[in-house]
Amino acid sequence: MAYFFIWQGLRGAYMPDSAYVIRATTRRELKSALQWEADSIRDAGGVGMSKRAIAWLANAAWKARKGHGEFVAPYRWQSQDSYPYALGVYPASRADYLENQESF
Repeated sequence: MAYFFIWQGLRGAYMPDSAYVIRATTRRELKSALQWEADSIRDAGGVGMSKRAIAWLANAAWKARKGHGEFVAPYRWQSQDSYPYALGVYPASRADYLENQESF
């Protein structure tokens, strides 16, 4: 079992647009959560975050689950030329997960 902090929003910003901690028992479960976020962003007009990019993101985060590292899949809105936004994930602790659950 592993815990992950998932966020999405403007890269380099102090506060992401959306952020939460999940508990995943398998890499497939983590990939499913990331794919759900990517699908909702694409439905709102986001460009990027292919299924291949999401698979890489889940795999990289799963391998680093006991260490450190932040992994991102960049995206943009249809009217933009660059990719200033990202869907990101990095390992979290059980304490982070429990704190996040209390806030709901």
